[in-house]
Amino acid sequence: MKAVISLFLICLIVGIVGSVHAQNVTITFSDLNLVKGTKILVYTADGDLVGEYNSTDTVTLDASQSYIFVLKPSEQSWFSDPFQAIELFKASVPAILSYALFFIVILATGYLAVKVIVR
Repeated sequence: MKAVISLFLICLIVGIVGSVHAQNVTITFSDLNLVKGTKILVYTADGDLVGEYNSTDTVTLDASQSYIFVLKPSEQSWFSDPFQAIELFKASVPAILSYALFFIVILATGYLAVKVIVR
């Protein structure tokens, strides 16, 4: 009896798994509140590039594969915005250099204050 039930369950599982078909999946990107010019790179799990899309494109992907989505930011210029340049500087230098710059500014301000007071 147990063998018959086990055989029935195995046939049922094989029938269900065999009848499942993966269909293509359509993904539509919308304005993701990203900076203008941001590109979305889609790679397969093997690292092959599927395509480069903007933040309002639609892409159809095979559901039987895994994908990696990478946000490619737009180019940032140090000279377009002075406050952005400070943020880019802080992001591009090690933290110890940021602390050293802060310490040098404090020392220079103190030195100038002493020179003004002594005169």
